[in-house]
Amino acid sequence: MNDEIIKKSIIKLALDDSSKILLFDVFNDEITDFSWENGKFDVRGKKNLTSYLDEMKTNIEEQYLKEYMNSISIPKLQEAKKDGQDKIHVTYKTFNNKIYANTCMLVDVNGNNCILVLSQEKQEKSDKQEESSIKFNSLIDAISDAIIKIQNVFNLGNKQLSSVEDYINAIFEALISNYPELRKSLNKATANVTSREEDTILIVDDDMVTRNMIKRVFDGDYKIVMAGNGKEAIEYLDANSNKGFSSSSDHVVGIFLDLTMPVLDGFAVLEYLSKKNYLTRVPVVIISGDYEKETRAKVYNYNIADMLEKPFDFEVVKHRVSNFINLYKSSNSLSNLVNNQNEELKDLLNSFIEAYRYDYKDNIIRVQNYIRLLSKKVMQDYPEYGLNESKIDKMVEASTYYDVGFYSVPRTILSKNDNFTQDDINKIKNYPLFGEKMINYLFSLTNDSLYKDYSVNIAKYYHENYDGSGYPTGISKDEIPLEAQIASVCIMYNNLRRKGNEKAHDVIVSKSGLMFNPKIVASFNNVVSDFEKVA
Repeated sequence: MNDEIIKKSIIKLALDDSSKILLFDVFNDEITDFSWENGKFDVRGKKNLTSYLDEMKTNIEEQYLKEYMNSISIPKLQEAKKDGQDKIHVTYKTFNNKIYANTCMLVDVNGNNCILVLSQEKQEKSDKQEESSIKFNSLIDAISDAIIKIQNVFNLGNKQLSSVEDYINAIFEALISNYPELRKSLNKATANVTSREEDTILIVDDDMVTRNMIKRVFDGDYKIVMAGNGKEAIEYLDANSNKGFSSSSDHVVGIFLDLTMPVLDGFAVLEYLSKKNYLTRVPVVIISGDYEKETRAKVYNYNIADMLEKPFDFEVVKHRVSNFINLYKSSNSLSNLVNNQNEELKDLLNSFIEAYRYDYKDNIIRVQNYIRLLSKKVMQDYPEYGLNESKIDKMVEASTYYDVGFYSVPRTILSKNDNFTQDDINKIKNYPLFGEKMINYLFSLTNDSLYKDYSVNIAKYYHENYDGSGYPTGISKDEIPLEAQIASVCIMYNNLRRKGNEKAHDVIVSKSGLMFNPKIVASFNNVVSDFEKVA
């Protein structure tokens, strides 16, 4: 065993004499117990690793066991090291009410990966200490929450508040510079505001020296993740955004990106970020020595935040990047506020839609049955319309919302039998446009554009007449979408039958060439007997 390597690692952990030092050699199933007294290093004894772990599993309280086992896992430590963390910290409690804080790190002993564990027993806080700590932490959280809210308000670009903004930001910078605990709590408060877990800076550069230098500037204020090339960066972003980039476990608030790298260069990463729409939400700072005019122009086309020339002043970098991060955070918080309001509006709209579907349930079902019957006949009679079974299915489903806009007409108008004012008539004629807006908003996130188009077209245009005398736009003939032409016949038939009109078929035929497309009416004539069977 190379004692010098172990000694250097122990010194690196900044131990005191009360620390318990263990070396886990998984390959040889052996655990070595070290002593470290008065700066002197010695081996105290050895035992079987498997037996030791079995004993620990019976001594550690269950809620701490998983985290403890992860801390002494070589793959977990390798993963942490890849992310820029040399050590894993874990605190656990045993069944005899003792609390231990472990620091674990990988060491290479003669080509063998071993785990060095520093274990320190902690004293439980008294109730008074705990109460004092809770009060202190609550105060810090309250202050940080207030600061982030103030900062968001004064970073919205209101020119009249520029002097106040400078004053607030000066106080903000002074506070977080002098009180590291406040900075940590502020990051947590910001994470809560934006529904994220941990503020992270991603450093992408094949030069380890540059990566580590940037890491030292921001370490402690942010979680640091490092990638040696563009492929590693994209893999990390993909893995970290499985729930959506903005709600991922690591909230990436800034990216340092080199342009010239092996495997995949910086431009490939910029292209990825652009396609994913990350560049508008995360400041990207280019760190490259290549500043040819063409390169600079190409880079700035991606809407990056800044370009830094190697070598650079790290104090300047810290200040500039911190300003970028705060600016983007403020913008994102405002966007989140708008999105939250949109979600609330969508919830309200969904309730509205559910009410409509409940009120119109019987009508919707009958109209859908009529549309399916008529569309299939039109498909057979007129191949030039390009209908198929898939389109018909979507058309039938889309007809669900055909009269949703009707709810925009005030009840005071609906209760009238006659004496409609021009304003009343305008409100009635414009309700299909309200339906269009409702449906567009309802399906704003759908990827099924054909379903959305059918829904909009039926709701908006089924009142249009073949001769151009309809509303709300007055279009005519084949300017009217086919789905609306078919729906208008079916809806008229349904309305007539619902009112007890036994001659609904005759009425439809009489409107051929006026309200309805003669071709559609001809197909209707051939399926009207099937219409009459619909309950």
